[in-house]
Amino acid sequence: MTWLPIVNASLSFVFLVSAILWQLNGVLLVVSFLGFSVLFLWLESANMINLHYVDSFWMFILSEILIFGSLLVGCLWFQEYDMVSLSDYMEIPLFGCFLLIGSSLTVTSFHHSMHLGEGVFHLVSTILLGFGFIGLQMVEFSECPVFITSSVYHACCFSAVGLHFSHVLIGVVGLINLLLVGVHIFGDYYSTLVVWYWHFVDYVWLFVYTVVYLC
Repeated sequence: MTWLPIVNASLSFVFLVSAILWQLNGVLLVVSFLGFSVLFLWLESANMINLHYVDSFWMFILSEILIFGSLLVGCLWFQEYDMVSLSDYMEIPLFGCFLLIGSSLTVTSFHHSMHLGEGVFHLVSTILLGFGFIGLQMVEFSECPVFITSSVYHACCFSAVGLHFSHVLIGVVGLINLLLVGVHIFGDYYSTLVVWYWHFVDYVWLFVYTVVYLC
């Protein structure tokens, strides 16, 4: 992986902004470049060993997308005008966006320098940002004015945010293992999978934030 994480993150951002502003030209632009991005992702994956394991990983990611998509569709379907949000979109959730976007940059820097001395610094930075996001989510849950049993809409919102919270926790555990064991022992293949998983966690949060807190 080289420039693909930055391109994919930019495409996700353009898609969300275009969808919110209902600018269909932006959506069509994203769809056009999406095929280009997928092609290069496949070409890079084809150069790796254990290709069938790579395919299995992407099948896992696809199943995760379907789960998150189902919950977010439920949020939109059961939403009503007077529904109370889990928290103010300009406070904790927005700060969480900056933490995860920052962690996406640091984990990309780690991926490019994981065989160099500075790679450890970028990996530790990613772990700290992940812990910061987990702490914010715990504060948000403790101060939330509604409960998972308040309505079907809130149940879908809590499920989407809670599922993402668990994925961040798993991702941080994977990053810590990578730090403790070391890239040379972990291997390039498994190190890359951890990086890809963390990027997936970052991208999904953009959609969770948009649907749960902005819509």
